[in-house]
Amino acid sequence: MQKHLLKNKTIRIRTAASIAALAISCASFQVLATGTENDVEQTPLQSEFKKLDINQDGKLAREEAAQDKDLLSKFAQADSNKDGVLDAKEYGDFKSAAQQKRVGTFLDDSTVTAKVKAELLKDVGMKGLEISVETHTGQVILSGFVETDQQIHRAVEIASGVRGVQSIKNSLVVKG
Repeated sequence: MQKHLLKNKTIRIRTAASIAALAISCASFQVLATGTENDVEQTPLQSEFKKLDINQDGKLAREEAAQDKDLLSKFAQADSNKDGVLDAKEYGDFKSAAQQKRVGTFLDDSTVTAKVKAELLKDVGMKGLEISVETHTGQVILSGFVETDQQIHRAVEIASGVRGVQSIKNSLVVKG
């Protein structure tokens, strides 16, 4: 029952976050694509674009775009019409996609963390132990205190069996 509730909660969180990210992206696209130089209100993407546009020609050359960490190595990918510069729409499209990817990674990591915690709670030998689980781009970090070395090995074994876990950093310590 607890696993079912956890799964439903995870699905609701993922759905809500995806909808919010999509709404933000759509709003950013619309204002970025229709905005003018005299707009009082600007989206964050429009403001970023204008800050990067040093010569204020309405386009970003590779050198201007290099100030943005997302664009640093992916300028050619962002330049969808292959004209050697980015206009506001190309910039907005690329940045929104990058932001969506980060949101997706965060949601995937949250799901992996929840699954690992649920599996640890289900295991009879692990109940009541204070094990912290964090996930960053698929790397699970286990930390906290356990009673025996066998519990450390079991926790690592449980975590490694969860779908989405790419690697495990074990920082568990036996209580001394």
